[in-house]
Amino acid sequence: MHWLDNRSRMSGDVHVRFCESPRGKLPRATRLVVCFQYEQDALSFYRELVNRLDKFGLEVEPTKIRMVKFGRFAVQNAKARGTRPETFDFLGLTHYCGTRRDGKGFRMKRKTVRKKFTAKVKAFKEWLKSARTMKTADLWETVKAKLRGHYAYYGVTDNLPGIKRFGFEVENILMKWLNRRGKRDSLKWEELKRMLKRFPLPEPRIKVKMFPITVK
Repeated sequence: MHWLDNRSRMSGDVHVRFCESPRGKLPRATRLVVCFQYEQDALSFYRELVNRLDKFGLEVEPTKIRMVKFGRFAVQNAKARGTRPETFDFLGLTHYCGTRRDGKGFRMKRKTVRKKFTAKVKAFKEWLKSARTMKTADLWETVKAKLRGHYAYYGVTDNLPGIKRFGFEVENILMKWLNRRGKRDSLKWEELKRMLKRFPLPEPRIKVKMFPITVK
C-alpha cells in the first residue's frame, strides 16, 4: 500500500472527502492521508491533485507532502533494502507496520506520537505546578479527569504501553510536586502508594478497539 500524507499550515487534523459538485465544500484540514494499493495509482492521484489545484490558483507545498510505502509487503521490502519500514503520524498517533497477535499476517498498529507524549507530560507538569495549592480532594479529582481524557483518546488498540507510560509519568510528577507542599521529602513513595490504593487513579485501558472482534 502507498500513502500520500499531505500537510498544510492550518491547525487541527480532520478527515476530508473530495466532492466535484459545484455546491461541494471541503472542510478546513491540515492533513490528508490517501491510500492506494498500487504505486502507479498514487502517482497518478498526485499529478491529478496538482493539476486540479492549479486550476484554482492553488498549489501543493513540495516539502509538506510525501509518499510512504506501507502495508503487508513494506516490512520485507524494507529488509531487502537494509532499512526499516516507514511510519506516518496522524491525529496524534504514529501508524506503523506490525503483525497480528499470533505473529503472522500484517496489521497496522498505532502508538502515541513521541512529540505529543512529551508535550502532554510537560503540560500536566505545568498545570500541577500551578495547581498544587488546590485542596487535595479537588486536585485529585482533576488529575483523574485528565487521565480519563488521555486514556479515552490515546487508548486505542496496541497503544496500551503508551498510556501506561503516561500514567507512570503522572505518578512521578505527583510525587515530586506534592512533596513540595511541606517539608522536603515529606511524602514517601510508600505513602503515595497507600494514597493511590485508597484513592485509585483511573487504570490505563484500551478504550477504542480498531479491529472488529471475530466470533467463530
